[in-house]
Amino acid sequence: MIDEFIMFSWNNMKHKQLRSWLTIIGVIIGIAAIVSLISLGDGFESAIVEQFNVLGADKIRVTPAGLTGPPTGVEGLTTDDLEVVEDVRGVDYAGGVIFETASVEYNNVDGMAFLKGIDNDLVEEGKIDVNLDLEEGDWFSSGERKVVIIGNSFAKEYFNKEILVKNSIIIEDEKFKVVGILETSGDQATDGILYIPLEDAKDIYDKDDGINFIYATVEEGEDINEVAERVAIKLEDARDDDDFLLITPESLLTQLGSILSVVQFILGGIAGISLVVGGIGIMNSMFTSVLERTKQIGLMKAVGASKEKILLIFVMEAALIGVTGGVMGVVLGYVFAFSVQGVAALLGFSYLKISILWNVVGLSLGFALLVGILSGLYPAYKASGLSPVEALRYE
Repeated sequence: MIDEFIMFSWNNMKHKQLRSWLTIIGVIIGIAAIVSLISLGDGFESAIVEQFNVLGADKIRVTPAGLTGPPTGVEGLTTDDLEVVEDVRGVDYAGGVIFETASVEYNNVDGMAFLKGIDNDLVEEGKIDVNLDLEEGDWFSSGERKVVIIGNSFAKEYFNKEILVKNSIIIEDEKFKVVGILETSGDQATDGILYIPLEDAKDIYDKDDGINFIYATVEEGEDINEVAERVAIKLEDARDDDDFLLITPESLLTQLGSILSVVQFILGGIAGISLVVGGIGIMNSMFTSVLERTKQIGLMKAVGASKEKILLIFVMEAALIGVTGGVMGVVLGYVFAFSVQGVAALLGFSYLKISILWNVVGLSLGFALLVGILSGLYPAYKASGLSPVEALRYE
């Protein structure tokens, strides 16, 4: 009998296609928003965790205060600050970094790139930066000068000819020998960075003791937050000011997580409003349907249809509207989420990975069904309570 009610309700929906689709749109938008938000939120959270797993849980970064982007052209820190950080109890090693933009020439073609000058003594993979695995060549050794390690995409895609190990490139009018090419990190910005010895960077940019930021690694067994607090105290004493920012993986993860939560809350509110509007639309559509089919209801009652059957017919129709909107909303939500993943990959951020969360699919469909049923209950109740005589007289 249930299948007969479903077919009856489905045929009624098809009979009023335009109104049915206009009613369903609200549910589609609401469910699509919920699905895409949860999927993107899960993908971004996984990407953030992956990035920090790569960065490592034992690293502290010191930057000038108020810095919101790459610290190119901003000093604010000095080699004196570096020495202070090195002497803090619990710090295993601290290294200064110069981070600038640089003009680059290869095969008679000019270009621009981000350039990092790092300590020669700090050439172990992942010591002061993200895990830097080499695809070819070797890291430059202590005391080596005029050598460069280049990112994967910069080597293979930036110029009209691929850069190979042992080739030479011109950086800020200085000739550098390529000694290594990094493996791809999946992030286009990271894959475009050049690494040279810190002393070479100082010469290029005429910096005697100015540095852009400091990386510090924490000794094994030490609590990174306690070490970071010691670093902050020592630096503030040495500089007579707190015009610097200490970043640990945990603090940055917390900050990004808070931002993500706020965004999800706001957009989740928008999704909720869409579903409320969709529910009101279903209710309005069902009231209209009851009015249009008043005589039909009277006829059904006259031939023996019970209140419960009339109630079930209209509730079933409202539920079908909700489920149809839910299915289409889930599909649209994932289409949007995967589209964002594709755009992010084109822009160089390939860490974002969207996966279909079946629990979210199930909950979304269940929620859409619930919205449909709740929105259709009152109109269905009104329909089931109609008097057969009055219904048959209705014009």
